Amino acid sequence: MNLIIIIILSLFISFIWLYYLKLIDVFENEKTKFILITFILGSIIPNIIYPIHTYIYEPLGIEKGSDPVSVFLYYTLGVGLLEEAIKILPVILILRFAKKEVNEPLDYVIYATVSALGFAFGENVEYAQAYGHEVLLMRSILSVPGHMFFSAMFIYGYVLYKHHQQPSKSIFLFATFGFVSHGIYDFLLSIESPLIGSLLNMIFFFLLVQIFITILNNSLNNSPFYKPNKTINQEKIRSQIAQLYVVVIFLIFAYYFYLNGATKGMRAFVWFLLFESFILGIIVVRLSRFSIIPGTWVPVKPEFPFTVITQNSQDNDFHIFFGILKIKGESYNDSAISQLYGEAIHIVPLSANRSALKKTHKGIIEKKLFLQAKAVFLVKVYFNDSVEQHKHFVLLAKTSGTTHAADNSPIASLNSLTSGDVGSLVFHEWVVLKKIK
Repeated sequence: MNLIIIIILSLFISFIWLYYLKLIDVFENEKTKFILITFILGSIIPNIIYPIHTYIYEPLGIEKGSDPVSVFLYYTLGVGLLEEAIKILPVILILRFAKKEVNEPLDYVIYATVSALGFAFGENVEYAQAYGHEVLLMRSILSVPGHMFFSAMFIYGYVLYKHHQQPSKSIFLFATFGFVSHGIYDFLLSIESPLIGSLLNMIFFFLLVQIFITILNNSLNNSPFYKPNKTINQEKIRSQIAQLYVVVIFLIFAYYFYLNGATKGMRAFVWFLLFESFILGIIVVRLSRFSIIPGTWVPVKPEFPFTVITQNSQDNDFHIFFGILKIKGESYNDSAISQLYGEAIHIVPLSANRSALKKTHKGIIEKKLFLQAKAVFLVKVYFNDSVEQHKHFVLLAKTSGTTHAADNSPIASLNSLTSGDVGSLVFHEWVVLKKIK
């Protein structure tokens, strides 16, 4: 019975992130059968590790050791390199036998991360049997996404080589980056002081989150199937991934309370609230926020997924840690306007008394532009029913105060553009953008 519950919980955890990958794959969806095959292969391949340890590592005397250097080398070369190389095998099989399915940069990353999720599923079952099902809580927040991050890094060099004309050495560099990051993560977990180890691991993990979202964003930026009106629904990702995590966390704690009693259960729950829930919140929010700029390759570098607010900010963006930190990424309102791209809309003045437009006009968003990495929208406004009289304006999402009308239509500033930067926008008024049904 215990094994069945562990398998169900472990499968549920992997499903959360499989669903996440489906939500962000907006330009050209992968076929379910190939995703399923990759996941199954990923869940089987951990069994290869044991004979490698028995017939290769042990005869060669490769072991963890006791000094920090030996421990680090073991986790990097003995664990990180081995696991990342094994996790990439299902992707190689997909490229060999279903090459036509891999037709955009994101596909490489998706198949690598699906394999990683299969691997994490098998590993979760093993760890939960050995140490108790409660380890699934921490692993669902750190280890499972971590496996995705490492595999994405491991294959990203090949993405750059195939789609960004980078030299072949990029393949080796990012593969090394992936397995060394895996080794660092495991090494930090092995630190004897739980508090220091947890703190260092959290800091390192945040760097991985930003690296992963950069890899995803670059892959989406360079999809040959890009269409401006196909957008990632940030709110849907945040709400549904959060809801799925609430379910799995409830199930884990319910079973933990049942097996261990209320006292131990409450201790574990308090630790979750103090530490793991903070990490989970940042993961869910940051991994929902994309700034899709066609043809752009942003350098992958270690940085935090949030910025420090140095002055009072009145925007409605995601703030954490008493408002001191702001989550990076495109705001929801920019995405809401992107969804109206190419659609017939009504442009409704927010204040009719002080309106430059005087009244509601029809229009159409013709282009999504990027001025200094800031998304703006070129809109054609028609001044009569025959659409002969028209004028172009620039829309910029409203991010402070009230950003949406009562019917959830986005509010934007209507501007004229005098040169090629955001600072040259001449503000006219606030308008509500309503899709014509």
